[in-house]
Amino acid sequence: MLDKQFKGLLCDLDGTLADSEPQHCEAWLDVLNNDYGLSYDEHWFEQYVGTSDQVLSADVIEAHGLSVDQAELISQKQVRFHDVIRTSGTAFPGIKEALREVADAFPLAIATNSGRADTDVVVPALGLDSFTDVVVTATDVANLKPSPDIYLLAAKKLGLDPRDCIAIEDSKPGGTAAKAAGCYLIGLNDKVTGADEMIVDNAAAIRRALELLKQS
Repeated sequence: MLDKQFKGLLCDLDGTLADSEPQHCEAWLDVLNNDYGLSYDEHWFEQYVGTSDQVLSADVIEAHGLSVDQAELISQKQVRFHDVIRTSGTAFPGIKEALREVADAFPLAIATNSGRADTDVVVPALGLDSFTDVVVTATDVANLKPSPDIYLLAAKKLGLDPRDCIAIEDSKPGGTAAKAAGCYLIGLNDKVTGADEMIVDNAAAIRRALELLKQS
């Protein structure tokens, strides 16, 4: 048993609760390859998992000298993404049942590098809004993950010290952000460096967080 009192859970969204990275990838490849004549694939997209549309769009515009600005490029991607997430978006198996157990007893927030426009579609489309109304996005802070801002604000909105919170992450930037904020970190894969624990099943990670919260 850890000699630590935990009071709340902060969860990343894409790749942690929502199995939505394939839809993000599909939307970006559709826009970049079909609208701009580029030739990217799924392996190229992997480097941007856990970052943000702002980072990806800036890199692509600079690399190819595209005349479109970031806001327009992101908007074009979002139209595709929102369409596909509404029809094929899913949460990871067992996620909702595990979240319900946490939400019934402890403060819970979603802390994501996605923008507000995306989360306002993804969260209700997957039914995650029934577990919390505290969702902190890239739109809400000055600095994105790997900076700690998103996690600091999520904890603040729950009325908690981030050092009293458990975070669950699937990416290196997300894990770095959570640790920088002072959270206890459960990582979902070996890309999450510095995790206090590694649990590769998403629902099992939430159940482990609940176990730690109950021990406190």
